[in-house]
Amino acid sequence: MANDTNKYAALDTMSEEALQAFKVETASILLPEDMQDRSGYYTSLGLVRPFAVGEPVLVAEGDSWFDYLPGTDIIDCLKKFHNFRIKSFADAGDTLENMIYGTEYGSGFSPKPCQFQLVLEAVARLEPKAFLFSGGGNDIAGSEFEAYLDHAGTQRPDCLRQTYVTHMFQYFEAMLQDMINQVLAASPKTTIIMHGYAPPLPSGRGVQFFGFKFAGPWLRPALAKKRITDFAKGAAIVARLINLYNDMLSRLAAGNSRFLYVDLRPLVDPQEDWVNELHLRNSAYARVADKIAGVINSLP
Repeated sequence: MANDTNKYAALDTMSEEALQAFKVETASILLPEDMQDRSGYYTSLGLVRPFAVGEPVLVAEGDSWFDYLPGTDIIDCLKKFHNFRIKSFADAGDTLENMIYGTEYGSGFSPKPCQFQLVLEAVARLEPKAFLFSGGGNDIAGSEFEAYLDHAGTQRPDCLRQTYVTHMFQYFEAMLQDMINQVLAASPKTTIIMHGYAPPLPSGRGVQFFGFKFAGPWLRPALAKKRITDFAKGAAIVARLINLYNDMLSRLAAGNSRFLYVDLRPLVDPQEDWVNELHLRNSAYARVADKIAGVINSLP
């Protein structure tokens, strides 16, 4: 298990101002197609890194593990420490259903275009060695979490609505299979890489950003509503759902030769690596990026 003596420990002691400067630097690592529109600001800061022919280019879609404003994230670290150029469409808080099919709507309840069409256009245009995908956490945690739980007053041993859990995980699997099919139709030689999650602790901690509560918590409120007050029992429920999600990703990988699943559970120390209920500390995201970079670099 990695600890504070690892090579990324300094990331955990950066001030918020220094961390945001770090994120600006990683944002300046642009693809050539983005430089015309976006390089002016970063050039003024002396940050744009020249693009070398043959540099690996990736496309990514995902949630806050790819797009985390208050701290670093996997995409930041893949750019900074592994020299990848990444066209990322990630958006913190996003769900599988919205990413793959589109759920947002505008005035008059008219549906907004699904962003995944832009993702697929980028995949077809760039033909990346790898398409990175991060999703599912927001389909289980937050406002969704309560639906998975029975009230403790029912006296059911695990307080999980098993029929609902089975239905939702089958739905997740079907959505992800659709995602796989669409990406490979756009670029048959691309490999899809998706990570699972490690089981977080229902600590009740949300995101603090420059001294203000920014978001969350996402787990403990639902447990409190259902009167699941024993911390160990609540943590076991969360772990059960996360482990089922990892099992589902493993099944998908077994059935799709161009879909690789990265199990992050051995990399994350449950007691040390969570800064809140859904997000890792900066050094842990850097270790995760090391693991994913190794998978990318092993591709033919």
